Amino acid sequence: MKRGFLTTAKAKRQLSALNPEYAEKPTTKKSTSLPAVSHEEFLDRMLEGKGITKGTSLIPPLNVAEANESFTEEVKKGAAQMMDMMGYTDDDFKKAYVSAPDENDPGAFVNTPHEDDDLSRHVQVPFPGGWTQCLISGYLDRRLKHISGFPRPIKERGNKAYRISSSPGKGLGMFATRKIKMGDLIVDERPMMVVSLSPAGLPGVPMKEGLTPEEKYQYILNHSENVMRSVFGRMSDESKNVFMDLCNSHLHDGSGPTLGVVRTNGYGLGDDLKDKTKETEKLLESTPDDFKDKVGRYTSVYKDLSRVNHSCSPNTHRKFYMTSFSMQLRAARDIEEGEEIFTTYTGILRPAAERAEALLPYGIKCTCRACLDPAKSDPIRAAVLNRPCVSVPMVREAGARPDAWIDPAVQTLAKIQEEGLEGSEEYHRTLHQLYNAYVHQNDEKKALMYGEKLWVANLAAGEKRYDAFRKVELMKKSPQWMIAKMMGGLPVLRSFT
Repeated sequence: MKRGFLTTAKAKRQLSALNPEYAEKPTTKKSTSLPAVSHEEFLDRMLEGKGITKGTSLIPPLNVAEANESFTEEVKKGAAQMMDMMGYTDDDFKKAYVSAPDENDPGAFVNTPHEDDDLSRHVQVPFPGGWTQCLISGYLDRRLKHISGFPRPIKERGNKAYRISSSPGKGLGMFATRKIKMGDLIVDERPMMVVSLSPAGLPGVPMKEGLTPEEKYQYILNHSENVMRSVFGRMSDESKNVFMDLCNSHLHDGSGPTLGVVRTNGYGLGDDLKDKTKETEKLLESTPDDFKDKVGRYTSVYKDLSRVNHSCSPNTHRKFYMTSFSMQLRAARDIEEGEEIFTTYTGILRPAAERAEALLPYGIKCTCRACLDPAKSDPIRAAVLNRPCVSVPMVREAGARPDAWIDPAVQTLAKIQEEGLEGSEEYHRTLHQLYNAYVHQNDEKKALMYGEKLWVANLAAGEKRYDAFRKVELMKKSPQWMIAKMMGGLPVLRSFT
């Protein structure tokens, strides 16, 4: 594939060459889970008008703030009795939101500061037929060793789902060798190389005095090449050949051959692999806002995954797991046999002009449907990015369907599917919005329909999956379902984002 860093003249003056832009992905995961609470705490939240889920609020039909204490206690007592009559217990709250076992949980780690926390060290992690060569901090080395069974086995599939072959106008690419269903694992691969995105984990640059900005930039490029070369030199001959066969779109900007390949093919690992040290915190304070997400972060280069080409409507999700020290690629929607498998190198909800500018350093001129017709695509993507909150109306319009208030979310989902944006974070957020809304409606059929889609979408994206999404007996024990059941059709102001 052709890929490079999204560098600008301003960026070059501000940060070193090891502050590359990488494929844009969310670094902060918003939890879509509900807290496991006792029914007593749940009732307290009801009466105080506090939200039960992210982005929701609950206001009782009466103004409890003005009610006297005895009335409040009577309401709580009556509601508790109703819940008992319905057979709900504290345990039901917990069971309703038990998530699927997370085999990729690295476990808790409390770091005791060490003198070598911020010093780089060469570390190698085995993979089938070779080793991942890493240049990481002392802190991260200890973090990895603290993981039980590190590195945990990668998921190998007997029936390989892809091949690497020629892609017209793109060099090589990855193609499906069979039909792949949404959520299915396509590949689980350890990288050939892992290095820092920023100076936080690298040896200090012995900068000379009196250099122009351009000379300083070139000096840093040369220093970076030497650092990368030290990692490259530890690779096997086979890995070296595979590495150097990857595309290099930085042949004429002063980058050395090793750095050029890393800048072209590296996948940033975001929050999935990062330093948390005092030196990193100090560096964050002095780093421009545009580059804070690079400090203490790492990038990785792969044999097969680095061959996956870009699309503004990608059909996959990728996620790095510290426990197995590998990146998984899963289908964001169904992929047909022979279809090319795509990821994204930039934010897919940005306007076409911004995406085009971001892809220039990669040597890419995207010809996807969205880029060829931005007048049609841009408004749709903007609408998805700014998708509306849906709220239960206090007064239903005459003749309106009971669930008409949910229509804006249904329309957003249709836009997402029309544009092929299942690879965006907004896809599973919208599904979660729809699931919650139909649970509130006590609409078992539609809630389960969207819950099943949400389960698979979260599997593809590496998000938590809750049994209540697909099991009706647990769904009916959830707070949302119970609220609607207890109110018996009376209006309760709630919003879902």
